Amino acid sequence: MITIRFEAALLSVALLLLLMVMPVHAAGGASLSGNYSDRAVDFNRDGLYDQLLVEVPLKVEVSGEYSVDANLYDREDREVVWSVDHRNLSAGEQKMELEFDGKTIEKSRLDGPYRLKDVTLTRGSASAGLEICLYVPWAYTTAVYDSEEFADPASTSEMISGNGKGELLLKFGITTTVPVFEGRYSYDIVELNIPPLDTPYEVKGSKTGYAYGMPGIYLPRKPNDFFITVLGAKDLSVGLKKLQGEKTRIWVSSQVQADKKGNATLMSDLISPFGSYHVKILGEAQDNATQVKLLMTAVKKLVIDGEFVLGINTTGFPEGNYSLQAEAINGSFSLDALRWMG
Repeated sequence: MITIRFEAALLSVALLLLLMVMPVHAAGGASLSGNYSDRAVDFNRDGLYDQLLVEVPLKVEVSGEYSVDANLYDREDREVVWSVDHRNLSAGEQKMELEFDGKTIEKSRLDGPYRLKDVTLTRGSASAGLEICLYVPWAYTTAVYDSEEFADPASTSEMISGNGKGELLLKFGITTTVPVFEGRYSYDIVELNIPPLDTPYEVKGSKTGYAYGMPGIYLPRKPNDFFITVLGAKDLSVGLKKLQGEKTRIWVSSQVQADKKGNATLMSDLISPFGSYHVKILGEAQDNATQVKLLMTAVKKLVIDGEFVLGINTTGFPEGNYSLQAEAINGSFSLDALRWMG
């Protein structure tokens, strides 16, 4: 009896391990076609890695838009970082690359080798509809890396304060450059808190959205516009991973084609009452480009009554030029002071 129980236990463990690595197929269109590979990249040659790249080989049967996303875990199965790639692929042997953010790896203080898990291959986009082609619980183990080998993140906060009365349209802009590697660019904004405020606030919800109130200032639910523009690109895609408690949601935009000047713009309305986002901006750069220019602009209306202080949490945002434009709506705003404390 002891032998039978022992063999049954071994069989259960074997089946469990098999399920952990066995791919789960859903809709067709594409499949994994070979061996994964990984490499770390130091863009600015400062001795620290900016990204950990994992190549995902595919066999595409039906041409179209495809996304692949996955998580990296350490040896003790602790989650380190997420990544996504989105491309228009033609039928045949293709590859996609998961570019894992080095700043997030360093911040985790978790060393490799890393395990590539929760690999999900989908066809389509958020606007056209997504179909899962393939899901692999555990796909690959990377080479050995120390988290200290990756770039150190910066955490900052910007403060806007003033005194006035009326309605104000505020445009908060960030401009930076992103390096191009093998014809592609990508940038990660990790732990983007929505709303990105350091100032204590009260959430007021309705069927049409959410508004935020705080001393001396009220932020109506509209507009919540967030613009992403890339100059020097062939296309632009944006992937979002939202963390809200124990829930995780993945969203991938349709691929936006650049105009004749190489400018691609995507507008999103992703504001929700609570949540932390990982935003990945990626695409193909123009031929022979070594970098692209990234512009991000958030537009929000403020209703101000007296003195106010608005703290903006810029954790994860790029180092670059920050700008602030304030515009009275219908000439109704009287401003005594507006101060920017970066």
